[in-house]
Amino acid sequence: MAFKIADFLPLVMKLGEYLKYAVDQYADLRNVGNDIGPDSLAVYVESKMESWNPSVGGKTLLDPQTRSAAARFLAGVAVNFARK
Repeated sequence: MAFKIADFLPLVMKLGEYLKYAVDQYADLRNVGNDIGPDSLAVYVESKMESWNPSVGGKTLLDPQTRSAAARFLAGVAVNFARK
């Protein structure tokens, strides 16, 4: 199977956008006194990702379980990044 990194750059860029949504949401919630955990933040991120259906070479990359795992990963990174 041929794997070209350039084919995945749009995916990586979009994941970066979702990471920014997560960091911003976490910061906004902390500013009003809510310190949610990554599991709760993942629900928000996953809702933002709901209509995103990336594909490479005609192959769909996100099934529901993978989307949930990606959202949880990004939420965990956001929380770890933003915590003091």
